Amino acid sequence: MVAEHLAGACDTLDFIALTNHAQKPVFFEQHRMIEQARRILPGFPIFFGLEWNAPMGGHAGLVFPNGEREAENAYAFAAAHDRLGATTPSSVEAALDHLNALPAEERPVLFFNHPAAGQWSAESINRYLAADGASVEAAALVVGIEALHGHQAHAKVAAMDPYAYPGGAIGGLVDQVYACQRPFSLLLNSDFHVHKQERQPDYPLGVFNHVRVGVEAGHPPTPEAIFAGLRRGRTCASQGHWLDLGDFSVDDHFIGDTWMGGAGVLRVVFEATEAIEKVELIGQWQPNVAPAALECLGSRPAGRSEWTLEVPLDAQGFVRLRIIAESRARPDPGPPAPKHFLTSAILLDARRDR
Repeated sequence: MVAEHLAGACDTLDFIALTNHAQKPVFFEQHRMIEQARRILPGFPIFFGLEWNAPMGGHAGLVFPNGEREAENAYAFAAAHDRLGATTPSSVEAALDHLNALPAEERPVLFFNHPAAGQWSAESINRYLAADGASVEAAALVVGIEALHGHQAHAKVAAMDPYAYPGGAIGGLVDQVYACQRPFSLLLNSDFHVHKQERQPDYPLGVFNHVRVGVEAGHPPTPEAIFAGLRRGRTCASQGHWLDLGDFSVDDHFIGDTWMGGAGVLRVVFEATEAIEKVELIGQWQPNVAPAALECLGSRPAGRSEWTLEVPLDAQGFVRLRIIAESRARPDPGPPAPKHFLTSAILLDARRDR
């Protein structure tokens, strides 16, 4: 099934992370699947991951850096701290202490997975961030959250209101992190279950949900560069392959950066293969004002679009984009539903320029 799972993925993706649940015995055979995947796609970045049954929430994704101890580290962590797989209860603090005790080059990244209502809360996320304790530059563990649900072709999930989904909603969980001036990656994953395809078909890797990670200009998407981009909050989360974002910046400060004052010219450039319903600039100009849709660009035909706005010179907050396709058509076997393209935030802190 590994070869079938990977078919065509390298045509639409720059890297892959494979995960499983620790309460399933097959998880502890995952190193064999990873080895097979790397033989099938030599040189293509493939990461060892865990869908962790986490304290204070539902599922969290852990992705480990490539290395000789990737499987050993994942298995040891799961055996000690998985809510359904460990023999004794753990805590947020104990689990993150375990991961932070690893050598820096072996520490994974952690993101909050499919945060539907009741799965994750601002309280639980804040506790994870406090327990992490590391700055982004010091190889932080907690790096992001899934914007929308990863079960892409399920009728029940497709019927969810994407505007209200807690991960990427205006004023939702990710905006509460941005309001604290912390970079955070917005993600979209393929929650494709190989063993469920006969009764719950879904899109395999690269067909629909995917994440684009920003790496330094002129550098290839190496495993190290991908991890650095995730930790810096340099991501776009896309449902489908219908939009290419050419620019989203404030005075040449890009996604994951902090703008610290200047002319305040915000620029958006994108190329779409489908008509656009609308483009929303989401965020806040001042910390005492709730996040909102700050500006909106109406419907646009397929093709190239450019949009320039002025940022208040005293802005202290963040901005991010949500772009929505006009068509609701999704690949088979999915039912029609909205298609979103979301960016992580550019942080705004004009005070730092004083």
